[in-house]
Order: sequence, then C-alpha cells, then structure tokens
Amino acid sequence: MKKTLSIAVLLLVTQLGFAQYFKLTPNGFVSNDNGDFTVVNVPNAKQKDLYKNVLNVINSMYSNPQKGLNVVEGESISLTAYEEKALPVRHGTGGIGKTNYKYDLSYTLSFLFKEGKIRINRPTFECRRWYEGSYRPTSGWSSSGWTTLNLVKGKKDRIAIYDKNGELILEEAVNGLNTHFNSLLKQIIEKSQNINNW
Repeated sequence: MKKTLSIAVLLLVTQLGFAQYFKLTPNGFVSNDNGDFTVVNVPNAKQKDLYKNVLNVINSMYSNPQKGLNVVEGESISLTAYEEKALPVRHGTGGIGKTNYKYDLSYTLSFLFKEGKIRINRPTFECRRWYEGSYRPTSGWSSSGWTTLNLVKGKKDRIAIYDKNGELILEEAVNGLNTHFNSLLKQIIEKSQNINNW
C-alpha cells in the first residue's frame, strides 16, 4: 500500500514539475485542449485570495509592474511586460551560415478568478531585436532599426517561426517561447499558492 501511494505521489509531483499550460502553433498559443485559455483548479480557495496572491507574486517578480498592470479589483489581472534579450534564436538572414540572435519579448498575461479557479488566457507576444547598420562596398551604409521575428512568414518577411503553410521553420524559437511562458506561468501559480495569508 505504501509503495503504491509513493508511486502516485511521485507521478503527481512529476506532472506538476513539467506543467505545460500552453503550446505555440501558427495561430499563437493554445491550451492543451486547443483552447484560448486554461484553468487551474485551486480547491477551497476564495476568489479574493487567489486574486490577491497572484497580484502579490506579480508585484514581487517584476521591478515596476504598476506600469503594465490593468486590474479589475478581485476579478482579473492583465500584465503587459517587456524583457530584453529573453529569446535566443540561431538562424540565417539570407547570407551564408547562421548567427545567434537575442530577441526582446513584449507580452501580455491575463488572469481571471473565481472561487477555487484561476483562468489563464493565452499569452500574446512580440519578438524583436535591434540591428546595427553596416557598410557594404557595393551599396554603402545600410540603416539601423528594429526587426521583428514574426509568427508566420509574410511575403516581405526575411525570417519567421512558421512558413505561410504553417510548417515549422525555427524549432528553437518554438521551444524557447514554450519554455519561457510555461515556466513563467508555473512560477506565478506555484508562488501564489505558497503565500501565507496571515
């Protein structure tokens, strides 16, 4: 009996350790059942406590969260954030070979609360990086500016995560984005459940 209980506890801990709330597709993030949101059950927790705990965690994790917070007291939290060089991706740019690039991430996370439940809407995001102009003898100086790593490649895009038919181009970007957002959400949810409501 003890052995069966130990195995069941081990399986539960393993599943929680690899919690994947969302996966990236050509249509953006989707939940494990291909929906626009996922629900985390927190038995016997009051709505106001869930809201307060998640808000406290966000305030502790971000240096100035108030700039990007939009809240409906006790009901919902929406966080818009920006992280520099958060997504490393190796890819070509039309020349020979591949180069390592680090993309900045702008994103929005949204949480809604009910008694015993936290609804997490799928993250929205944008990946972009700054590039410096360079000199080429045949064409002169090129300009500096921002370039965006689009989700799906358009006609004028040099690089994207998926091609126009939804075929994966940059597996490293998908893996990086899945890991980044699932880890971030896991951290927020786990920390919010460990707050002492004294």
